[in-house]
Amino acid sequence: MHIMVVGAGSLGLLFAAKLASQCSQLTMVTRTTEQASELAEQGIKLEGEASQTAKSTKSIVYSSYLEETREDIIPNERQVDYIFLMVKQTAITDELVTYLRHQMTDQTFLVCFQNGIGHEQKLSQAIAYDKLLFAVTTEGAKRNGLHSVRHTGRGITYFGVIESNKQLTPNNQHIFFVQMLKSAGFRAELSNNMEVRIWSKLVINVVINPLTAILRVPNGDLLRSEWSRSLMQDLYEEALKLANLKRIALPDKLWDTILTVCEETKTNHSSMLQDIEAARQTEIDYLNGRLVKVAEEWDLVLPTHDMVYRMIKAIEN
Repeated sequence: MHIMVVGAGSLGLLFAAKLASQCSQLTMVTRTTEQASELAEQGIKLEGEASQTAKSTKSIVYSSYLEETREDIIPNERQVDYIFLMVKQTAITDELVTYLRHQMTDQTFLVCFQNGIGHEQKLSQAIAYDKLLFAVTTEGAKRNGLHSVRHTGRGITYFGVIESNKQLTPNNQHIFFVQMLKSAGFRAELSNNMEVRIWSKLVINVVINPLTAILRVPNGDLLRSEWSRSLMQDLYEEALKLANLKRIALPDKLWDTILTVCEETKTNHSSMLQDIEAARQTEIDYLNGRLVKVAEEWDLVLPTHDMVYRMIKAIEN
């Protein structure tokens, strides 16, 4: 099986390093030529798991998609079975979508690991919906430099479709694909409940991430103040109201899960806080901003989400 991982951030490097020994071929696609060159020279260093490092540095082909995003791009003649799209939503440009389309054949599935919502609409305009799979993962990883990654927390990854009234057919290819992930050391399952899983993770992100970025605090500090907890509660209840309108049955204990996530990751800086600290564009448009837009379609106002959305945009500027 040929796996292509597009995006060499923390999760991209983690999945590539662990899957390399299980694939007949694995291609690691970076954004910059600098990272592709360093990976080709150094391989992926999987910190804390030295027994897998030697295996995962030898069987990976490294390239940069920016080298190939030209109008005269030639379709890939190599059969790619699954493409793991592991970039942030802000990186899903028209050029990247063109690159992805040219890597795919009729047998290729694009697996989308993005946070938030909205990317499914953009991708489906260029790629057939029946070739899109969506993933939700609780695996934790931290990238240390261009070629080094540490597995910081073991979780589970779910795969499925989100098209209304359609279920994922567990064909032999998908079953083998999940078994390959398990052999690589991941917990993985096919799911016919992906919309709920995606929205559950979305709600966790829209409650925690913008507040940590605005207050400039690690996740756990949100629980230390009654004022920040009240803001969390408002964000949660507004998101729940929208989900109920859309008839998405979120788990009853999702609020408890949010509190648990804050406590278990109490020293972590959220990805949005890291983006703010590094003066990068955040994913706020696809998180709270997207909820505000969807709510408008239902004639619903989300005042707390609108407030934190505008504050993050002001900080970005």
